[in-house]
Amino acid sequence: MNFSTREVWSLIWRSLQFVWPYRYQIGVKILLSILGLSVVLYLPWPLKILIDHVVMGMPIGESPTPFPPYVQPLVDALKGLSPIAITWAIVGISLVGIFLIGAFNNDVRDNAQGNLAQGLDTATQSENQANESGSRISGLIGLFEYRYQLRITHRINHRLRGLIFDRLMRLPITRFADESVGDAVYRVMYDTPAISRVCYDILVTPISSLYVIGLVIYTTEYSFQAVPAVVLLAWIAAPLTLITSFTMTGLSRKRSLASREAGADTTATVEEGMSNILAVQSLGANDRQRDIFDQDSETSFGKFRSYLALNIILGGLQYGLAVLLGFILFFDVCEAVISGAMSPGDFGLLFAYFLQLYGNTTALGALWFYLQDKLVGMKRVYQIIDTDIDEDIHGDQRIDGPVRELRINSASYAYPDGTEALHEIELSGEVGEMIALVGGTGAGKTTLSYLMPGFIRPAVGKVVINDIDIRDLELTHLRELVTLVFQEPMVFDDTLGANIRLGQPDADDDAVMRAAQTAGAASFIEVTPEGLQTRCGRAGSMLSVGQKQRLAIARGLVSQSPILILDEPTAALDPETENVLVSALQKERDRRLLVVIAHRLSTIRSADRIYFMEDGRIIETGNHETLMKKPEGAYRRFVELQTEGHAA
Repeated sequence: MNFSTREVWSLIWRSLQFVWPYRYQIGVKILLSILGLSVVLYLPWPLKILIDHVVMGMPIGESPTPFPPYVQPLVDALKGLSPIAITWAIVGISLVGIFLIGAFNNDVRDNAQGNLAQGLDTATQSENQANESGSRISGLIGLFEYRYQLRITHRINHRLRGLIFDRLMRLPITRFADESVGDAVYRVMYDTPAISRVCYDILVTPISSLYVIGLVIYTTEYSFQAVPAVVLLAWIAAPLTLITSFTMTGLSRKRSLASREAGADTTATVEEGMSNILAVQSLGANDRQRDIFDQDSETSFGKFRSYLALNIILGGLQYGLAVLLGFILFFDVCEAVISGAMSPGDFGLLFAYFLQLYGNTTALGALWFYLQDKLVGMKRVYQIIDTDIDEDIHGDQRIDGPVRELRINSASYAYPDGTEALHEIELSGEVGEMIALVGGTGAGKTTLSYLMPGFIRPAVGKVVINDIDIRDLELTHLRELVTLVFQEPMVFDDTLGANIRLGQPDADDDAVMRAAQTAGAASFIEVTPEGLQTRCGRAGSMLSVGQKQRLAIARGLVSQSPILILDEPTAALDPETENVLVSALQKERDRRLLVVIAHRLSTIRSADRIYFMEDGRIIETGNHETLMKKPEGAYRRFVELQTEGHAA
């Protein structure tokens, strides 16, 4: 995943636009940060007063170091007081400062990375980015700032996760063939915090750091004009850190991407294992699945450790530079104290300011490096946002009046790898008819059924309803017109009624039960203690395969769509239930166009028209009687083989 400089700034700009509605809240966050840092920068001065004017006995006002204007009110208030009184006053001020700011943390990443290095994986790392760096101080101000940032961050991430989830739900069905569920989960849950974190780094870190730098420079220039080394030495750190971190950015992005992809693979392994847990247990493959997970997890940890190593290297360079510059400053200040140019209290004051200045200049210098991991997450999020969804490729027309017919005109379709799945399909059906798609496995029946509701688009040709190309129809309207009941019934962990109402949430209980009766689902719904309020369990675990299939058919029937497509509706049903369902479906075609994909003769023989498919082509068309009259017909051979199989 390569980034140009233009693309980097484009990603940052998009993220800033996304958080723009929260600009006032972020502004408050910045003010709280500045308030806390102001207290941090003020506290060394009372300690200087304690050392110089109590411990050393120097009268206030005779210090070789002039007090800056923002400290002068404190100096004026302490003049004339006894050393004991000054001591208690300084202790009181210090206690208030500790209560307000607690302990100061100059590098917000140390704790987060330390915890991660102890065993948390990349997914947890990305999730915790929402909470990282709530405040650079603790105490009352830090606690309030941290809680305030959490509230803002959770709002931003909640909105973004909802947007990504909705986008994923609207992706073209062909996209899911290449989209790992684990990767999708990873993007929703763990990549999204990167956007809020980048915005904090871009907005909060520079503003607060520049505030500290500006105040320290002003103070040192005002009070320590004879010791410019404090400022100069600290500023050396900025370009050195920037140069070092800039050379590592490409490698950082590469290793961050590898870490996130490995984390997504681990998530996918967990999801696949849980989804197929019955198969795993029935085949005794628990150890194999555990080995696969162990391998993926170890890979994820290894990739993250590789990324973390870069952070450690950069941190080590920063620490080494700080020690070197600190030694230089130590000797420079010691000489000034010995010569009388500075007081003993200035020694601690200057080192406190040096650490503040050094920490903030290095933070600015390393900002570009620490942005790289977030940029990778941002890119993965925007890849989903920028993917065309079905709504983007459909028009805005609607059909006024009743639906009369559906036609497919010379439609062909190829898979992304170029393999032709459908070739010059010609098909028509009218409301009041039942048509059947018949053929062997891999003939293209299901692919053809995907054309009708617009799940896939033909490379050539078109699908029309009432002479209107479905691509020109509003997508929500098209979904109202055409309902597809899939071969593999999909049941949610909800009530029976909610599952049937999935596409028609306003349907009343009477409509639901009528659909259930037609689908043959009423027989098991009525015997449950809670009826429609009975929960189905995870992925329909409380239902049999046949019950799930009937539930899915009832879901399609309650939709009231004039075109209803049923993919193998009787595959999991016993003969008695199948006969009841087929009879009920024949009644449904009075007000619908029924398109049935089936292998069983009992289901297809009553169709008004049968389309027999082979290798993505329709090779025979007619009703059952007509097609059976062809001595060498493909449909006849299909039926005879089925009949012979049953006889055997």
